[in-house]
Amino acid sequence: MTKDSILYDKDGKRVHRRDGVVADGDRLVIGMRLMDAASALPSVVSLRDAEGDAPPTQEQLDAAYQARCSRMEDAWRHPDQQDALRPNPPTSVDATIAERNARLESAWRS
Repeated sequence: MTKDSILYDKDGKRVHRRDGVVADGDRLVIGMRLMDAASALPSVVSLRDAEGDAPPTQEQLDAAYQARCSRMEDAWRHPDQQDALRPNPPTSVDATIAERNARLESAWRS
């Protein structure tokens, strides 16, 4: 079980099973974070820099986190910009297949 989960027995009392096995009648509650209109594009922070030899520094991670937080906090003020972040859907099946093939060909680079 994860650290973010809560286990209740059949009577509704919070319990901790030492063996980690959920018994009959137990209820497992796990918190989930959801983001509406989240981009399907790759993450803002990559695990490697341009040379591909070093992970990002803590300052870079903090800056990316703060930028994301500010985008999330100000999103309600500019709802028209949410559509600008989404890529335009392809107009034809051939274009969709070509984009998929291009993503698959370059997937090893990321």
